[in-house]
Amino acid sequence: MIKSRLSFLFLLFAFCLSALLPAQGIRPYNPSNTTNAILLGLGTGITATSMYLDRRIPKLTEADIKGLDFDKIPPIDRYSTRHFSLKTDEFTDKLLLTSFASPFFLLLDETGRDNFDDMALLVFEGALINAALVNLTKVTVRRPRPFNYNPDVPSDLKLSKNSRFSFYSGHVATAAYFTMTTAQLYSDLHPGSSATPYVWAAAALIPATVAYGRMRAGKHFFTDVLIGFVTGTAVALTVPALHRRIRE
Repeated sequence: MIKSRLSFLFLLFAFCLSALLPAQGIRPYNPSNTTNAILLGLGTGITATSMYLDRRIPKLTEADIKGLDFDKIPPIDRYSTRHFSLKTDEFTDKLLLTSFASPFFLLLDETGRDNFDDMALLVFEGALINAALVNLTKVTVRRPRPFNYNPDVPSDLKLSKNSRFSFYSGHVATAAYFTMTTAQLYSDLHPGSSATPYVWAAAALIPATVAYGRMRAGKHFFTDVLIGFVTGTAVALTVPALHRRIRE
C-alpha cells in the first residue's frame, strides 16, 4: 500500500510536468555574483552555526521525559501524541526522496535544458538555506517530539538527542522546498501554460502528504509540519525571485 501511494504521487507529479510547452527561448533568470555570494554565504554561515550548537546539546534523560506535561500541549497539537508508526516514518522518508527528483522533470524539454545552469545553482542555494534554517531552528528550540508523550514508545527512542528536535519538520520543509521550487521554475519557464495549476496542485500535495505522515508517525506536531510547509514554500518562492531577470 505504501509503495503504491508513493508511485501514484510520483507519477502524478511527473504527468503534470510532462505537459511542458515547446521551447520558447525563454531565459527568466539572470543570477548576479553578488546575489550568489550572499545566498551561499548566508546558507554556509547558518549551517556552521547550527553544527556548533548541535554539539552542545545533551540527550534527553528519563527525568526530562517524566517532567513533560501533556496539559501544556496546545489542543491542536495533541493528535500526534496518540500515534507512532515506524512504517509511516519509512514512507515519509521515501516520499521525501521523491521530492528531490522533482526539479529534474524540468529537463524534459529544451527550455528547461537551456536554463539548466541557472536552475541548478538556484536550486542548490535554496536547498542550502532551507536546510540551514531547519537545523538552526531545531538546535535552538529543542522541542521534544510527540512520541515522548506516548507510553507505548520504546524508551531508547526517547533517550536520544534526535527526540528533542521536533520543531520544525525538516521532512516537510524539504519536500515543500523542492516541489514548490519546481512549480515556481515551471511557471517562470512557461508563462501562461495551461498545466500550471495542476503543477502547483501536485507540488502542494506531496509535502502535505509528508506532513500527515509525520504526524501519524509520532515525529511531529501539527504546528511543526505547518511551519515546515510555510518555511519551505517561502524559500522556494524567494530564491527564484532574487534571481529573476528584470523584464523591461
